[in-house]
Amino acid sequence: MRRDGCYAPCRIAAPGEPIPPQQHQYQMFPDLFTAPLRIAELFSDPFRFAVPSYQRRYSWTVKEAGQLLDDILLAVGEDDEPVAPDYFLGAILLTDAGGHADWRHGPPRSARTLDIVDGQQRMITLAILLAVLRDLAGEDGAGGDPALDGLITVASSSDSGWIHRLRLRGSDDAFLAEHVLNPNACRSRPVAGGIESGAAAILEVREHFLSELEPLTAADRTRLLDYVLQRCHAVVIVTNDIDHGHRMFSVLNDRGRPLARKDIIKAEVLGGIPPDRTEPILSRWGEAERRLGGDFDAFLSHLRVIEGKARLPIIAGVRAVRAEAGGSEPFVSNVLLPLAEAFDTVSRAHHEGAPQSAEISRRLGYLGWLGSSEWVPAVIKWLSLYRRDAAQMLRFLEIVEPFAYALRLLCIGAGKRATRFSGVLAAIGDGSVLDAERSPCVLMPDEQRHVTYNLRNLHERHPQTCKLVLLRLNDELAGSQQRLDPADWTVEHVLPQSPGRNGQWREWFPDNEERELLTQSLGNLVLVLRSQNDKASNQDFARKKAIYFRNAPGEMPAVTREIEAAETWTPDQVRAREERFLQILARIWRLDLSAMQGRDSDARTITRRRRRAG
Repeated sequence: MRRDGCYAPCRIAAPGEPIPPQQHQYQMFPDLFTAPLRIAELFSDPFRFAVPSYQRRYSWTVKEAGQLLDDILLAVGEDDEPVAPDYFLGAILLTDAGGHADWRHGPPRSARTLDIVDGQQRMITLAILLAVLRDLAGEDGAGGDPALDGLITVASSSDSGWIHRLRLRGSDDAFLAEHVLNPNACRSRPVAGGIESGAAAILEVREHFLSELEPLTAADRTRLLDYVLQRCHAVVIVTNDIDHGHRMFSVLNDRGRPLARKDIIKAEVLGGIPPDRTEPILSRWGEAERRLGGDFDAFLSHLRVIEGKARLPIIAGVRAVRAEAGGSEPFVSNVLLPLAEAFDTVSRAHHEGAPQSAEISRRLGYLGWLGSSEWVPAVIKWLSLYRRDAAQMLRFLEIVEPFAYALRLLCIGAGKRATRFSGVLAAIGDGSVLDAERSPCVLMPDEQRHVTYNLRNLHERHPQTCKLVLLRLNDELAGSQQRLDPADWTVEHVLPQSPGRNGQWREWFPDNEERELLTQSLGNLVLVLRSQNDKASNQDFARKKAIYFRNAPGEMPAVTREIEAAETWTPDQVRAREERFLQILARIWRLDLSAMQGRDSDARTITRRRRRAG
């Protein structure tokens, strides 16, 4: 922060500028360099990175990469001063494959290409995030930032004059360059056809970052970039010896049991209970641990939010909750255990013992598809309050599930979604959450219009949310829950996004503007396996159907199966299917489609103009 209260933009080291050695205390061992580095320093000279041949391909999904982005956005907060002063990304283990560089007194001045032994997934994800922020800044009219470009590219003696700071191996390197790292590459579309697994993962994460960050203001994205570069840091370990590096990798990943937050909190809580009453409390705590397993730390984070301590670190927040509860015993009995029981129901998406149980489980499953966790504290709180009243549980979920999806359909970022759900928590406290007029889960008219407008070309705006909408529609069309795993299915455009210049598709959709608009329509989309998607590509309609249904493994989704009997695929069919889908969504999510009457042609005109400008 500057003295005038304005947010000061970060200073990025200029390309080639060495990191001042006095900034860090280096811990030195033979052939080993260790230092905490900010991302701005890690992505600066002398560091250049290569993924060695023994490493697996990039494999993070939206779940892992999205969680990283959500965590950082929540740490940044919405005020000038971040919620968390810093964010730790863990250890990054590198080997100096060239050897002979002297790391004993800090990084060498000359550029070094280092192999990534541990931390590859995080490094690639960070590179994608920086590239997306760079390209969005360019679209904001901010122009190119040489210093930011210097984090992604470095000078080279090659014909192009530069290379990328991070290099993958094989075809993934070219894909990352063409569709992420090159200037303005994040808007490029890969050529239709087979995409290998590493490239598909890169594309999926890129699209998720674009859809999450594009709704932010330019100022918010600047704050995010500043936080990533100056407040996010990792402990970087460099060794000259590859054998030494792999020994370090085994130590970091395989040996010992890390001390989790729950262990620290458990020791403190049990230490505050008189010895003659410790055993029953310990037994009940152990039962909660067994039920939640590896999710116990995440549960403690939610507990802190539920009890109004979201701005405190987890351990400090739980300590404060324990104090307000009146000590260890009431904290365990009245706070921790009821919330843990509710969290177990939420995380497993399973309720039993009541006539409403099946529907409760179904709604929780749909919420679980969203991947992010901003909705979890409010649901835990409600289920803990009404754990003996299944009817009230369901009544709340019938409001919250549509609201959670509406926030996604508004295409707002994780920080704003978390803020909206903090309002839901507050409404649970004051009793207004189910009030038809005062509930924060009720959309304003402008939001209703925005949601239904976005549904018209949702795949173009937010591909991941579009897939979830199709999965939700699928269960309605099937008449029961088909229990499809979102990870197994991809969105396929029946009318291809890039049809050939001649052939059936041009005959059925002769008007270029209409064809471009209807391509992204919900009415033109189906769910298929990735292998089917790659094969279908730009094929004609009959060939596409053969790929979808001939020798199809298992039961095909109802949203796809319904087109099997169609002999043609025309604009009228796409529009009718879109309207039918919108009516279904309006019913299950209580959307007011009348808010869009008379506006559809205007919306399509706006979209057409944007396409022309683009």
